[in-house]
Amino acid sequence: MKRILLLLALALFVSACNLPEDSEINMPPATSTKPKPSIVVPPKLDEVPMIWFAPLPPLPVVQGRPFTGSDDFIELFKPDAPWNKAAERVHVFKFYGEWVGYATDTQLKLAVQNAQERGFTLAMEFGPLDAEDCGEGIEGFSGVSYAVSAAKRIKSAGGTLHFLAMDEPYFYGHFYDGPNACHWSAEKIAQEIDQFVIAMRVVFPEIMIGDTEAMAGPAGAVEYNEWMDVFQQVNGYPLAFLHMDIDWSRPGWADEMMSIQDHGRTAGVPIGIIYMGNAFDPSDEEWLSAAGERVKKLEIDKGGVSDHILFQSWNDKPDHTLPENEDFTFTNFINDYFEDKSNLGYKREGEGSNLALGKETRVSNVVEGLVGAFAVDGDLGTLWNSGGDATQWIEIDLGAEYNILRIELTPSQFPAGETAHRVLLAGSDSQFSERHVFQSFTSDGQVLTFSPQDPIPSIRYVRVETTSSPSWVAWREIEVIDAGR
Repeated sequence: MKRILLLLALALFVSACNLPEDSEINMPPATSTKPKPSIVVPPKLDEVPMIWFAPLPPLPVVQGRPFTGSDDFIELFKPDAPWNKAAERVHVFKFYGEWVGYATDTQLKLAVQNAQERGFTLAMEFGPLDAEDCGEGIEGFSGVSYAVSAAKRIKSAGGTLHFLAMDEPYFYGHFYDGPNACHWSAEKIAQEIDQFVIAMRVVFPEIMIGDTEAMAGPAGAVEYNEWMDVFQQVNGYPLAFLHMDIDWSRPGWADEMMSIQDHGRTAGVPIGIIYMGNAFDPSDEEWLSAAGERVKKLEIDKGGVSDHILFQSWNDKPDHTLPENEDFTFTNFINDYFEDKSNLGYKREGEGSNLALGKETRVSNVVEGLVGAFAVDGDLGTLWNSGGDATQWIEIDLGAEYNILRIELTPSQFPAGETAHRVLLAGSDSQFSERHVFQSFTSDGQVLTFSPQDPIPSIRYVRVETTSSPSWVAWREIEVIDAGR
């Protein structure tokens, strides 16, 4: 989920209008020059699935966002940008409201006008709610006036905004339980959104306003199916769409997504899914591979296809959106999605592949459905959790004997502290022997790597025993890397 502090985001938006002209991060003063006419393409409402693209643009580093977005974001909008094939597959380009306020006039005109010339429908993401006695500094509460100001900037740049994706008003207005929480009813939030719709249609009378919400914590399929119904009952019209931002550690997220899709079709609300990697993925390859595994889990394993497909990031990765003909760029991922979904995700065969991926596991204990399979699914967003203190263990059957190049362990650990983990290996005879012990101060998401001087031959079983830890014993991922033959 997005973890951008809205107070800082709003401060950036306001300050962008007041800083000196010579500041590189400010919008230059408005001029009376009219924008060049641009091609405005109406939304392709009959496209199923409708494809959205929303990479994170470069933004200032702030608390809660210690990164700057895709390095080549603005390059996407140059006439010769190398992504013609992927661009033909995209229907909607979505801008972050924060960037619309932060970008210079030149940058915004370039992005808006080139996007429309390429045939994209324009969208913006923004929090619709106004803080009252609560909501200050909470996601979803960016406020009506700021959204209207951002929409006017797009209009002054020659753009026509057809879609606005609200930024999690129901989750943060109703379920959020932190400082300044509102706990508003679904009915009140729906009424507030109706006022937001009225204000936005003063700028763009035909704008369609949908919702982006988090499938996280107490908010799942049942709650969002009810939300669609309540919104319709209160306002007399449905949400234009509902896009799901998923907590990938939820064991049943794919089944919940299928339920929301089914209800959306009954309620007349197009349902979308945001495909993305993990906030802590260390490289573009890891981030896009994780996103690919999620595509396969929903669309291949479950046979589910959403009405809207969103290729979006609010993480540090991917750094590179271009070029489309280079592996592990964002536009290359879009092409791979259309050309062969089965090739998405992590490498499964040959030297350097992860032999543990999808293999059978045995474990000492399980809590809340967080089974051993989640430690070998290639996804750092999921985890096996024993639900108990040390000693706990997990064992992986590789299915055959292999030569092992290295083993990488990624713990799920709260709190950080001193831990001890034994790595035991065996061939087909199941005769285990200890090959390494990790004993040090460790923390959640820290990768522990065992790289023997020479590959270890003829290994079928891998067992990790945790004998000391300050937290419940849990693993995000256990990777066993093939040394080849």
